[in-house]
Amino acid sequence: MLYPKQWQYLKKTYELQKMPHALLFYGQHSIGKKALALELIKLLNCQYGNTAERPCQTCRACLDIGKNVYPDLLIVEPEEDKEIKISQVRALHDHLALRAYASSFKAVMIDRAHLLNQEAQSAFLKLLEEPKGSTIFILITEYPEMLLPTILSRVERLRFYHTEVQTFDQRQKKIIAELLEIIRQEMVLRFAYAKKLAEEPKRLKEILETWLGYFREILISAVHNHNKEYSLAKLSKILKLIQTTDFLIATTNVNARLALEILMLEL
Repeated sequence: MLYPKQWQYLKKTYELQKMPHALLFYGQHSIGKKALALELIKLLNCQYGNTAERPCQTCRACLDIGKNVYPDLLIVEPEEDKEIKISQVRALHDHLALRAYASSFKAVMIDRAHLLNQEAQSAFLKLLEEPKGSTIFILITEYPEMLLPTILSRVERLRFYHTEVQTFDQRQKKIIAELLEIIRQEMVLRFAYAKKLAEEPKRLKEILETWLGYFREILISAVHNHNKEYSLAKLSKILKLIQTTDFLIATTNVNARLALEILMLEL
């Protein structure tokens, strides 16, 4: 089980019958937040008699949740990877107005919750304030700061982060090799590289996340005195700036070339 601390906390909360009605799982992209959310929903719906051994992974509820065909689980995602609209939240409202079919409550997972647009967030807030029937909401996001403070105040937050040394595939190694080459160059060439990256928006997220993983590994080495090339303060600044650049490019109309040029000044 990935994230044993988070899982043990959730399982203990469940056993004590103190499960909150809304949770926020936040952390870097593609590190298992959604998978653990599904395990929690299995735990809450598992039909196995022994609570300590739930989820059993073999009962009808566990299998259906794993296949995303469980009638009392609704997963809300951005349309065409752009945003979650108010129409989707209204449909969610109608779904929650119906009686649960297979369990005593309904589960709602909102994937990439930071892509709820402002109207959708306002409508969703009303659901959090006045939930219909027995419902548990699980919001999953890389950018919790994109959510309304009033939403954040009504959810219990669990942070997720890489727990193992990161390994890089061949494509990521090529990205790192390009980075190492460019940071040895004069600033004019760095800015030219920033311009090139800004013209490849489909690759940009992967590149920035690879840089983030690379500098995070350097930070771990520096903490253990295995890397003297960067100070801890410098690495922390670089990591924060990469995260900020990724966030701004992914969620705003920021000038990508300018944001990347600012990042190049720090590398």
